[in-house]
Amino acid sequence: MTAATPPEPTRFQAPTRPVPLHAEVEVLALIARQAHKVPWPVGLAAIFVLAITWHQVPHAALLIWTAAVIGMQIVRRSVLPGLPSRAMSHAARMRTAIWLSGINGVAQGSAVLFFYTMTDLQRAIVSILLSGITAGAIGTTNGHPRIYNAFAYPVMLGLTLSWALSPHAGAVWWIDATMSFLCLAFLIVQSGLARDQYRSLSESVAMRNAQMQLNEQLRGALQTAEEANAAKTRFLASASHDLRQPLHTLTLFSAALQQSPELPTSAREIAQHMDRTIRNLGEQLSGLLDLSKLDAGIVEARRQVLRLSEVLHPMAQEYAAEADSRGLTFTVQCDDSLCIDSDKLLLGRVIRNLLDNAFKYSQHGTIAVTTQRQGDWVVMAIKDEGCGIPHAMQQHVFEEFFQVSNPERDQRKGLGLGLSIVKRLCSLLHIDMELWSEPGLGTRVVLSLPAGDEARLPRMHHEPALPSALPELNVLVVDDEADTRLAMQTLLRTMGCTPLLADGTEAALQMASATPPDIVLADFRLRGDDSGLQAIQQLRIQHPGLPALLISGDVAQDRLQQAHAAGLRMLHKPVTAPVLLQAIIETLTESEPSQS
Repeated sequence: MTAATPPEPTRFQAPTRPVPLHAEVEVLALIARQAHKVPWPVGLAAIFVLAITWHQVPHAALLIWTAAVIGMQIVRRSVLPGLPSRAMSHAARMRTAIWLSGINGVAQGSAVLFFYTMTDLQRAIVSILLSGITAGAIGTTNGHPRIYNAFAYPVMLGLTLSWALSPHAGAVWWIDATMSFLCLAFLIVQSGLARDQYRSLSESVAMRNAQMQLNEQLRGALQTAEEANAAKTRFLASASHDLRQPLHTLTLFSAALQQSPELPTSAREIAQHMDRTIRNLGEQLSGLLDLSKLDAGIVEARRQVLRLSEVLHPMAQEYAAEADSRGLTFTVQCDDSLCIDSDKLLLGRVIRNLLDNAFKYSQHGTIAVTTQRQGDWVVMAIKDEGCGIPHAMQQHVFEEFFQVSNPERDQRKGLGLGLSIVKRLCSLLHIDMELWSEPGLGTRVVLSLPAGDEARLPRMHHEPALPSALPELNVLVVDDEADTRLAMQTLLRTMGCTPLLADGTEAALQMASATPPDIVLADFRLRGDDSGLQAIQQLRIQHPGLPALLISGDVAQDRLQQAHAAGLRMLHKPVTAPVLLQAIIETLTESEPSQS
């Protein structure tokens, strides 16, 4: 029997880190770059020395020196450019560079062997040329001590000794001694400058290494933050779906229970309390959904010119009762002539969230909403006399799940998502928002809304009221949860419909083949690889133009974008009976032109 091959272990490869720089590596790279440029001036200098000393120096010796200098430049030009990448250790590369620099220095410095035959002018010219080349070597070697000194010492010490020891006719001893001293002093000064330049290079490389390390740490921190954010999004999407599914079922059963005519009054009151609790939990989950939809970029602002009073006056009536019950004074000041350019529903959500916060944190005093026109803007201020926000917390109040005074996480006070939604909606609607708050004195939020032209106000029209029930419809319900199918069946029957139940695409196709449906209500996420989107697409092949709705508890951004791209309306669990009724009627109405 052949032994089974053990599976390959899972390997976790560490992220690639940038290789730290080294000053000597930088020096080798510079020498390699300069290797094509340096030989030309050095070679021309050698030819110039050859020309001016031709009549004083023995020709054979002079030609050998010139050939040695130029030959050394050719060797350096062929070796140095490829030195940084040569297959050898770093120490071997450095030794090669030092040896080439030293041999080059000996070759050029050997010109002093002819000093005894030269005139003072020729000596001076040769000294100037060799000193200039030595000074320039600081730049071409980045002042690396060993490489630079290997070249500079043979050249400058040779000049020092030659001025001091080479006898010639008509020499003045103190002039030769002074030149010898100046050459030695020049070598000392240049060596010091070389050390300083190399020290600067080393410090620069150290700073770059520190910056690279810091950048790597920042990249790691950013990657960790992005992974944590992605994990949070996945968790919220999964948790929201798993929580919405049973909540949706409860909502359907609760709606069916309340519509039952045989229900006793006491039981109906219990059902109403249960329904309010379910709605409260649904609103909290809807906050999570709103964040996901805004982050996914699928919320579209339907901007139009409208009167601001159309948004504020209904809210004034809505919040007046709460203000009276809590002993608060609530005032709304808004001229009917003020027009804005915005989305009525999204703007209403912004204002409602701000008012909810004002009422939540106010125990006494006045909550006032004021408006005025300022140029191209309509400025609206919402001011309360509540507990205020500590200065240290004012930068965090627009973050997700942050609440100023809810350490016990009382769910009746929400999840801390209201202001984070406000911030995103204001950005979407191009609203400038400012916040002032003082602990113990209250909070003032100012919204600057784009003003609208009154002449562009749409004509008023009255939408027909929704019926309390549906006509006799065959409604195909596609959901893999048996409890949800049962709850939907119960609710649809109370609405006067005939429910057709299927747990997936294959069953839905069989059901629709036997009894053609008038509309499909499909859960987005079905069992395995199946999905409500796939079921609707297959059903529309069988029944072209079939009206359909997606119902989902999934807040994952990719799912939201898929539904949006498919042009399907999506209801998010838990779906209340009025919302379901309205969505069915609107979907049937919108599909009538395409079916005719």
